[in-house]
Amino acid sequence: MKADVPLGLHTTLGIGGKADLFYEARDSLELVKAVRLSKSLGIPVTIIGGGSNILVGDKGVRGLVVKNVGGVIKIGKDKEPIGALPEEVGARWQADSTVGSFKYDFADLDYDEWDEKRVEVVVDSGVPLSVLMMSMADAGVTGLQWYSRIPGTVGGAIFNNIHGGTHTIGEVVEGVKLIDRNGEIREISSEALGMGYDVSRFHNSGEIILEVKFNLFRGDVDKSRWVIGEWAKRKSIQPGRSAGCVFKNIADADKERLGLPTGSVGYLVEHVLKLSGFRVGDAAVSDAHKNFIVNVGSATASDFVGVRNEIVMRAKEKCGIDLESEIILMGEF
Repeated sequence: MKADVPLGLHTTLGIGGKADLFYEARDSLELVKAVRLSKSLGIPVTIIGGGSNILVGDKGVRGLVVKNVGGVIKIGKDKEPIGALPEEVGARWQADSTVGSFKYDFADLDYDEWDEKRVEVVVDSGVPLSVLMMSMADAGVTGLQWYSRIPGTVGGAIFNNIHGGTHTIGEVVEGVKLIDRNGEIREISSEALGMGYDVSRFHNSGEIILEVKFNLFRGDVDKSRWVIGEWAKRKSIQPGRSAGCVFKNIADADKERLGLPTGSVGYLVEHVLKLSGFRVGDAAVSDAHKNFIVNVGSATASDFVGVRNEIVMRAKEKCGIDLESEIILMGEF
């Protein structure tokens, strides 16, 4: 355990003040020990994974920050096909390949595997999603190919119910093992996860994800590998030193009302709000995708918030839209 660790070193944005205490948990057992110890001492505890999708305040995070960075993958028994394709939650990425500066699309990569045999896979929450995806491909297991080039851990993926095209990771989750507010370990089913568009129960429950049980597929591995590679290639234009998309797609009703060709906020920022290149300090609207705010030097959380707030204000004043953030704020600002 270390003291006064700059959290900018542990986020994809490279922004963030110091953690009072910092510890790296290499599996779910170490995570449980750290959480229970902190609770017994009355020390607040915050969990991070790959450090994507978060903005840490310039004043840092009080108490203990645990970086959940490892764990095990266990492949269980095969099962017969079950169920049908679930109701779509909504695509995270929306782009029109003929407009704007952001020109990749993914519709031609989409397919479902719901007639394939299933396989149970249990994974510690600190396993990087990319490691799990490639390990599954090597083991002849599919169902995670839509999340290629998404940084972060399995726990973070469940926390935000990440999207890849029309797919959400919640589609293939059977259950979760967690630590509750009292430090007790419990298991809950997928039906109790409260998963929606970029949200789950964990946004408000105070629970910590320990382990995830997936219900994946014995699908076409060659096709899955091709989709993984193609997703990665098309998304390679995504800007680095960012926290991912800043805002959720706008509602279809607003898209129709404004006569926009896409619900992508990147298009809105570029063509309607005219904020290409807008910058506060070293935080700027990305040239590659206008729904990303990037750290172009030594940006602070205050710089990032300044850019975000300008976009929010102009969207409200010019379009009557209340943009919804996808970025989790953490610590003191």
